[in-house]
Amino acid sequence: MRHEKLSPGLLLAYEDYQREGQEALIPHKKSLGIVAPKTTLKPTRSVVFIYCDEQADLSHLLQYGIEVNQNTGTVRTAYLPLESLDALSEEDTVQRIKPSRKLHLRMDVASERVNLPEFKKATELTGKGVIIGVVDSGIDPKHPAFAGRILRIWDQTLPGEGVSEGGYGAELTEALLSVSQDTDGHGTHVAGIAAASDSSYNGVAPEAELVIVKTDLQDAHIADGVRYIFRVAREMGCPAVVNLSLGGHADAHDGSDSLSKIIDAETGPGRIVCCAAGNEGNDNIHGQTQVTGNRMHTMRFNVPSDQAGIVWLNGWYSKGGQLEVSVRSPKGFVTPFQAIVTDGNPSKAYTLSDARVEIVTPGPDPVNGEYNFFVQIRGVGNDRFIQPVQGGIWQLRVRKASGSDVRLDVWTLSDSPSVFFTGKSVSDAVKIGSPGAASSAITVASYTTKVKYTDIDNNKQEIGLELDNISEFSSEGPLRNGAQKPDVAAPGAMIISALSSNANLNRSMMVNSKFVAMAGTSMATPFVTGLVALLLQKNPNLDPAKVKEMLCKNCSIPGKAAGTFDSKWGFGLIDTLKLAEE
Repeated sequence: MRHEKLSPGLLLAYEDYQREGQEALIPHKKSLGIVAPKTTLKPTRSVVFIYCDEQADLSHLLQYGIEVNQNTGTVRTAYLPLESLDALSEEDTVQRIKPSRKLHLRMDVASERVNLPEFKKATELTGKGVIIGVVDSGIDPKHPAFAGRILRIWDQTLPGEGVSEGGYGAELTEALLSVSQDTDGHGTHVAGIAAASDSSYNGVAPEAELVIVKTDLQDAHIADGVRYIFRVAREMGCPAVVNLSLGGHADAHDGSDSLSKIIDAETGPGRIVCCAAGNEGNDNIHGQTQVTGNRMHTMRFNVPSDQAGIVWLNGWYSKGGQLEVSVRSPKGFVTPFQAIVTDGNPSKAYTLSDARVEIVTPGPDPVNGEYNFFVQIRGVGNDRFIQPVQGGIWQLRVRKASGSDVRLDVWTLSDSPSVFFTGKSVSDAVKIGSPGAASSAITVASYTTKVKYTDIDNNKQEIGLELDNISEFSSEGPLRNGAQKPDVAAPGAMIISALSSNANLNRSMMVNSKFVAMAGTSMATPFVTGLVALLLQKNPNLDPAKVKEMLCKNCSIPGKAAGTFDSKWGFGLIDTLKLAEE
């Protein structure tokens, strides 16, 4: 086994599996691409990204049960038994193996705030001839707002032969579209904002056609979905824009993660991706400290008393220095300081009186050249896999082992967002992760255009957001490397859009039997996706850089000079009427 080729998160899961068997993987299934077998006769499998030589022939790996979804490319996705990681790591053409991680799902008054009716009147653009791709929880194919315009659904959750981008799931067309259902409702709502055709709640691009990927939210499968949509659009001779209203924080927050790299490779003239900034603006999921001199630095984080499962910490710092890492429990028990391990297995396990802690401290990540460590904390007991982690204030302790002073950024990754940093460790910034960190993606923040509406039962509903301001839940940039994100802000609260008939949503969110109100950067993103579809109708050869330039120069932040960037607003709220002059 070439341990150094496995990223820290995947190595943690592999080590747990090697020591304790399949049961140890139950908590990992919530965040990693771990697929437990239906019977004990079949091996546990995992979805991964493979970093390899662009033309590497990996077809012979099928003998180990490794199914690689692409024949070429420097970043590919694969499905494999965990035991075969050993054989895969020994391949000379393979540089890195990273786990697929499960991401989270993230027009009435809204259109008026950005002058969309005036823009449409001036340009007469409708999105006709453009493909809008939505990778999400699916769509309600029977909703009248999409009648006749859903071309295909790749439902990755259904059994089937898959598509050329991945041999899993089922591709549905025409009468079979209704086999796929959106039981969550998120995808239908998102698609409606971008492209619904309705007299009351019209989408931004009501004549665009739709290609839908109902995803299982594994980021490797999301990457396959992006490839699929662009391939279908290319075969039809149409430009396409893909909406990704989802995200996570297990990456480096600098655009070097697997999904972001694939997005950057797949986009180009007539191929655009729009991503949500995230909804962690109110959550202290990010901690930051400057590690200087020879003293120990501590970062405090709170674990609630009812926290179950596993707590993970994802830490990144520059290659200028090297750190040693330790963990202190609420009862004062500590692990030894663990240095970087470049020879052998960088994963070390420690048993404390009140916790089981595993720390992974490998050498530099080969993709961005910087250091990444992972900390895993589990409870103890007779059945340690379901015992809660000890509640209280924990400490991540770090000290410099060599080199120059460095800035350390850490994100909490747990089964519950209630695990948060506290005290001086809190940093209310750098909370835009994959895929919003992709350099080519248009990353969208949320602006609040509505705080009151009347629900289906004629009850007045009001949410606690400030009207006509950036939404407080909208995640802040910039990226960890200083790159400017988000790019723009668009209406994201409260947006009324299509309601899936298969979703069991609270009646207080519903305005009638076909439409529902939701808030989030998930809602702001398809607004921009629809707008991009209009721009592609006018000029099908627009590339990501040009679209971003057009949008950003026609944005503004209240009270600030044109062209000003803000880590919450991006370059500001879009004024679509100015785009009519482009």
